[in-house]
Amino acid sequence: MSATVRTLSVSRSTPAFAIASVGPIAVFLVALLLTVQARGAPDNDYWGIFASMVRSLDGVPTLSDLYVTANEHIIAGAKLFYLLNFHLTHGDNIGLSVTVVAFSLLIALVFSGALSLSARSWFEALVVGIAVSVFVFSPLAAHNFFVGMSGVAWIGANFFTVLAVLAFWQSTEKDMPLGYLAAIALAVIATQFYSTGLTALCAIGIQGFCTAKTRRLGILIFAVGLAFVIYIAVYQKVPDYHPARDFNPIEIALFCLTFIGGGIVTTESTAIPLGAIGIGAAALIVGVCLLRPGESRYRSAFWIAIMAYAVMSSVLAAIGRSNMGGDAAALASRYATLPALFWVGLFGAVSCLVWRVDFNRRLSIAIFVAAAAVIVVNGMPRVQAALVRAEGKDLATLALSLGVKDPDMMQYVTWAGVDYYNVEDNLRKFNHVPFDGRDFGCPALGAELAIPTQPNSLTGYIDAVSKIQDPQWGRVSGWAADTSNRWPPLLGSDILSTYRCIAFVDGTGTVVGLGLGGAHRPDVAKFLGRGRDDYGWSGYIDLRRVPASPASRLIYAVLPTPSGWTRLQAPGVGIQF
Repeated sequence: MSATVRTLSVSRSTPAFAIASVGPIAVFLVALLLTVQARGAPDNDYWGIFASMVRSLDGVPTLSDLYVTANEHIIAGAKLFYLLNFHLTHGDNIGLSVTVVAFSLLIALVFSGALSLSARSWFEALVVGIAVSVFVFSPLAAHNFFVGMSGVAWIGANFFTVLAVLAFWQSTEKDMPLGYLAAIALAVIATQFYSTGLTALCAIGIQGFCTAKTRRLGILIFAVGLAFVIYIAVYQKVPDYHPARDFNPIEIALFCLTFIGGGIVTTESTAIPLGAIGIGAAALIVGVCLLRPGESRYRSAFWIAIMAYAVMSSVLAAIGRSNMGGDAAALASRYATLPALFWVGLFGAVSCLVWRVDFNRRLSIAIFVAAAAVIVVNGMPRVQAALVRAEGKDLATLALSLGVKDPDMMQYVTWAGVDYYNVEDNLRKFNHVPFDGRDFGCPALGAELAIPTQPNSLTGYIDAVSKIQDPQWGRVSGWAADTSNRWPPLLGSDILSTYRCIAFVDGTGTVVGLGLGGAHRPDVAKFLGRGRDDYGWSGYIDLRRVPASPASRLIYAVLPTPSGWTRLQAPGVGIQF
């Protein structure tokens, strides 16, 4: 890089980077606020993984514990973060989600800082910083942010790969030989988080190949990285419940195009041509950068490596997953952070070529911003679906801590209930969520509550008491409102979407069951003439605590108020089973 260009970059980069950082920080705060709602018991494959971690909960993890796999993926690095989260939060899913958004914030800061070098004004730096943050925190990837165990693995691999590529860039530009070792070490760490990270070494190898200064080193690193990928592929055991790997080149190509296009759109018909355009443009840019290296060649190599990482990961995904749902599987939410990296890399590489020409630079920024807007529009349904699922987290945590076996609640914890039940005894032993002592402000079962009899402003009903699969428990649901206040009486924090406990008592005031507010009841909102509908609640009653006499089998709902536990004015409901 010439002295003139270097001086220009340094003199403008400090204020530009500060402005470009506004977007990542703002989007990070929004993502943090949303993912806080995914608190409580972790879910999905976490419980299958947790079984191999139990011996490490009260000691130092062993290599055998870290490298035992629940499927074909090496996730030793992710397991270390699971263990750290256990010690910090008793294993609360919110700790995992916070880790994911923290990884994403750092990725967004790296990208916005690199892109700010091409910005010609603070406004451009601000706009680009916001747009790149939308890609990094893509709502299309809602699965990885709300299912924290998944995000720690996937985005953890992305994070350390980005750091490796950044270290290689800075080492090349500033002539720091030790930086190459740091880049290699970071790439190796990326391989320990998830299978997508296996291509990290190959990515920095391609980065090195893109400039004459590091071409030999790049070829060596790429060869080592490729040998490592082949080694893992040969010795990696595909689970019996997975179909065989697919090596059909046409199917792999279609999967990859869908995968890359899926970073912006959500249908195969649009993802395939969009992916083809993106990969074609990337190939053209790579050719230009190799044949006509310019003053931004080291920065261009950085962006090329980011694109290469995403494309190579799509190939690995195609080989391993195209037989599991076809091309449509490439559009899964858990994959979406990888194609997002590709599109950021493509924009970064373009910006290195056009940054001196105002019209071309502004046009590329406009296209990038438009793509970010499309991501928001296409991704919001996935965020809304994730939020709906997250709404059941607290109730699932309460139900599991009570010992209720309710298949309907298990959907908020895992798709395979047996995985959770296999480790439940160990969860109790180590006070893992949901057995960490949280009570949501609920009284203990069997406690006797002093309930005032004077009239109050609460209204509502117990709508139903029904059987569930667990014969010891019954599910109870209803709603409650305050005629003197438009806010739901069980609302804890509107910002964090937390709700207070509701208790169910018999005629003597003895607590026989517990529940939580926050259920959506549009019928109640219509009846009350109010805009919000979170007046519902749901919970469980311990049938063993309900009096045996049919005449006494009445339960009442009581809510916490400033004056103490207060009963709904509606009459109690009898239990008919």
